[in-house]
Amino acid sequence: MYLQLNNATNRSIKPKLGRKFLRPRLRRSLADYLNNDQLLDRANFPLLDCLNYKPIIQGSVERVVQSGQTILGEGVRGFEEDFANWLGAGFNENHCVGVGNGTDALELALRCANIQPGEGVIVPSLTAYATVAAILRTGAEPIFADNEAEKPVVSLSEVERHLTKKRVHPVRAVIAVHLYGEACDLAALKKLCQQHGVALIEDCAQASGTTYQGSPVGTWGDFAAFSFYPTKNLAALGDGGMLVVGKDADSTTLKHARRLRFYGWNERREAVDFGVNSRLDEIQAWILRGKLPDLTNQIKERRNRASQYTTLLDDWADRFDVSLPGDGEDWNHSYHLYVIRIDPDIREKLLTSGKIDGIPYGVHYSLACHQHPYMSKNVNVADLQLPNSERFAASVLSLPLNPYLTPNDVNTVSAHLQYCYRP
Repeated sequence: MYLQLNNATNRSIKPKLGRKFLRPRLRRSLADYLNNDQLLDRANFPLLDCLNYKPIIQGSVERVVQSGQTILGEGVRGFEEDFANWLGAGFNENHCVGVGNGTDALELALRCANIQPGEGVIVPSLTAYATVAAILRTGAEPIFADNEAEKPVVSLSEVERHLTKKRVHPVRAVIAVHLYGEACDLAALKKLCQQHGVALIEDCAQASGTTYQGSPVGTWGDFAAFSFYPTKNLAALGDGGMLVVGKDADSTTLKHARRLRFYGWNERREAVDFGVNSRLDEIQAWILRGKLPDLTNQIKERRNRASQYTTLLDDWADRFDVSLPGDGEDWNHSYHLYVIRIDPDIREKLLTSGKIDGIPYGVHYSLACHQHPYMSKNVNVADLQLPNSERFAASVLSLPLNPYLTPNDVNTVSAHLQYCYRP
């Protein structure tokens, strides 16, 4: 029933989809989902990932029940050590602090950098709103920067412009968001930040497995934040996050970061610093420990699906001026999302057609952060000129992508997209 795209004439034929073919149904095993004709089944990454790792999940729950270690036990300590080893040379368990979620990790990174209320934090407006929410929680001011003209990452010239602009309150940090799994130019950003004496914080929430100059993102900044939300490349069975302290940090900074997640307590449970309650759950830590060794293979499968999309869509994209994602000269995409850019006037039609035909297209994100109503009420955004951010927000479209999609699924989505896209 799947439409193959190798034959050019097929592009004028609508794929045989429809809700009666693609309505998701409850099934019992991973094989039931993988070996049927239901694309929507396999597009549900959190569900299939749970089924794929069901023995690890069940074993993690049983381990915690049997041990009675429910808070910051062996699982969290072990995962922090494993994650440090995954990051590579220069990192150990002291550099990794398991926290409640990715937003908390970013907020604590800002607090580790000693960001004070009213001080400026440069952040791309094209990002998940959670990035900005973390800044607001510290009382700092988000200074919105535009992204590159052809990439969904912060513009270097914009960062430099903000760093050299005179302000009432100083800029104290730059957040480099590796959006969708694409990498920022970390070498250039690090140099800029060092020249101006500000902290570089990496938001790696969507970029577990992305590499820059051969190393995982999250290893270049003064601090980094990772998310293990159930849709992410490395997914927990709920919320989870990791604060990473840079490899050049001194022992005082390392201890401060660890105290921040637990009321500011020292070893004697004395509050010696400001602190919050944000601890990675013990069950989640055991699950993540079990999944981490398979992350490289998961990213490989994501990249395989992305490569198939690109092969199928490349000629069509050139013909209709559609932008497809891909690797950079010195970095490799992890494809948390496969995001294309299309004619804004056609996006709503595609989304509607997708709902009718069972193709789960998405939009990440329909508003740049400075366009959210709350920001216009509380931050001075009226005079901002961020044309690239607004253009991306109006034109991005996410195609379904995860390691459990079949080649036929990718064929079907590609065929549907080309059939429905008629400027």
